[in-house]
Amino acid sequence: MIQLLFVVLVAEAAVATVLLFKTPLRKLAMLGLDRLKRGRRAPVAVKTVAGVVITLLASTLYSMAEISARAGDPEAGGGAALSPTDQVLFSRHLLEASLMGRSW
Repeated sequence: MIQLLFVVLVAEAAVATVLLFKTPLRKLAMLGLDRLKRGRRAPVAVKTVAGVVITLLASTLYSMAEISARAGDPEAGGGAALSPTDQVLFSRHLLEASLMGRSW
């Protein structure tokens, strides 16, 4: 899932870079964005992608909350510190959530 988010971020950065400089690619990018915005299917596609991203973000945040709760649960062997596995999982979920937040 992280690879997909990196692809989306790189694509967004490429479009932003193309729009910054006055080149023939800028006109082509503007034309493409305009057609995407005006199309009949575009609003449905945008809503679908937004729904998927929101669902993935909610799932990631829920997993982070579970890991945090497990750290404070004395029955699960937790205390004040997370286990190394939980630290890795938490940092991965945090990276995913931050990448999803930047793609908005």
